[in-house]
Amino acid sequence: MPLTIVLFALLGALAAYVGYLTVRGRPMDDPTLYVALATELVLLVQLVVGILRSGDGAASMSRPVFIAYLVGLVFVLPVAGAWAIAERTTRWGTGVLLVGVLGLLVMVVRLVQLWNGAA
Repeated sequence: MPLTIVLFALLGALAAYVGYLTVRGRPMDDPTLYVALATELVLLVQLVVGILRSGDGAASMSRPVFIAYLVGLVFVLPVAGAWAIAERTTRWGTGVLLVGVLGLLVMVVRLVQLWNGAA
């Protein structure tokens, strides 16, 4: 659970900063890249730990769905980041990254629900 809290903190900080950049019409900058890389590293650790501990979740948890969410989490940020870099001359580059980060927040909430046995 501490790993999930760190992930929520990083995603929240990234969403707030990227939202600020989007509203101001600014492109991605180095701090955005550094926080995104740190977040991706935590997502990779979450993937490994989640797969190793997938048997420890609630008895009603669907392991294949849980693992699918873990794997899916790892791909969202690189795709959104690449799209943001391709659109770096417009405000929509950071907008795409913001949508990706908000999507990750929703996916992590769902991952926690799955872990706790919610249908």
